Amino acid sequence: MGLYALLALISAVAMASSGIIARFSGLAAAELTFYRLAVGGLCLLLFVGLSGRLGVLKGKPDWRMAVNGVLLASFMLSFLSAIEYISLANAIMLVYLAPPLSAFIAHWLLQEKLDLPDSSLIVLSFFGFAMLQQFKFDLVLDAAQLPGFLFGLLSLFAYSGFLLLNRRSLPAHSQLQRTFYQLLIGACCVLPFLTTMNMPSADKLIWIALAGIFPGFIAIYCAIIALQHLPTRVYATLAYLEPVTVILAGWWLFNESLSTLQLAGVLLIISTGLLLALRHKPAKAVVAVADAVRL
Repeated sequence: MGLYALLALISAVAMASSGIIARFSGLAAAELTFYRLAVGGLCLLLFVGLSGRLGVLKGKPDWRMAVNGVLLASFMLSFLSAIEYISLANAIMLVYLAPPLSAFIAHWLLQEKLDLPDSSLIVLSFFGFAMLQQFKFDLVLDAAQLPGFLFGLLSLFAYSGFLLLNRRSLPAHSQLQRTFYQLLIGACCVLPFLTTMNMPSADKLIWIALAGIFPGFIAIYCAIIALQHLPTRVYATLAYLEPVTVILAGWWLFNESLSTLQLAGVLLIISTGLLLALRHKPAKAVVAVADAVRL
């Protein structure tokens, strides 16, 4: 459990780096999403090539990989579209209903039974997340904000689908293979939105590379490994480290205020994540021989 919980935490922190990269790079939302997925796929290709394991990418992707690639792009683009109509706090609150929603769906569909302590810890983790947002959910469903609400819901369901479908992958497909095709298919899905994309300037190349390495390759690869081994309820709670990282990065790098309420939310999220991780053993879906091949 310790290794896979650590990978889930690495994934959450790497995911959060996209916000920092967006601020410093000045890249448009669709451009950043494309580079994150496309360059992430290239980084993975380079990684397996240098390690002499190009063979793990052979084989035609199955429908799960294709759907997850679409879900990955939909989650990112829908969230970015939502914040054009509603506040960032409201959009984040909507999309981060996905982790607890996924945990409760897994209870019914994946036989990952939730007991009262698990359910309580999940609710507490979401409460901690609401504390990070300082309980600011002032969404009004009028003509101006309704598109943002709908995009937020689409992002929520796409993220939930991504989490759940990666729990039901076929053991025959390596984690590197699934990561590569999901990144590649996701990047292709973003292409139609790049109508005004120009060649990046030299000063943006470093940010493009960082977007591909951290919130692209590392974040998605670690997430896919962790999702296959951790119960959904554990991964879902640990995923809240992403907004925690965003809040702390804003305080540290951009001199944004960090209230006592937000600090209490940080501590609550970390505590519930650790408690859930300690309560459960790794999922039994993947045998040890397959693990050795994938990792």
